[in-house]
Amino acid sequence: MKKNDTNMKEFEEGKKILLKGVDGDKKAVKIAYEIFLKLRNSEPDNALIEAYYGSTLALLGRDAVQPLEKADKAQEGLDSLNQAISMDPNQKEIRLLRANVCLRLPESFFHCSQTAIEDFNFLLDRYKEDSSYLTNKQVRGIMEDLSTAYQNIGKFGEANEVSQRLTKLKSKKK
Repeated sequence: MKKNDTNMKEFEEGKKILLKGVDGDKKAVKIAYEIFLKLRNSEPDNALIEAYYGSTLALLGRDAVQPLEKADKAQEGLDSLNQAISMDPNQKEIRLLRANVCLRLPESFFHCSQTAIEDFNFLLDRYKEDSSYLTNKQVRGIMEDLSTAYQNIGKFGEANEVSQRLTKLKSKKK
């Protein structure tokens, strides 16, 4: 983010509101969308803003009533998240956002669980290189989600392998 204090404050506020939207608050989703749309217009080359904007679009799709609007908004969100990755492919927060959106979209329609798998593996690979890259809680969550993503595409052996690694990881932490 640029060091523009106003934009930084709006960005942080938008993230807080977005979390309420993720938890189901439809009004919060609309407010977050407006915040990130405004930030996106003021900083069009900012990959992180683009990613959060894409996340709000996906949530607008989740909350839409009409099936076509659901699909269109979700696809717009994916397109923005993919754009953000192309702008900054190594940004951890963007990878987490895209992976989580991809994991939660219906695989039968969007076919993006493989993208989630790639993002989760990207994050875990960086963690293997630098154990401070992710917190233990993040690693456990990513591994749980990675197992789910493998299940979504019918790769049950890989899902089971990840689950076994996760069980070993959890037993080490006790």
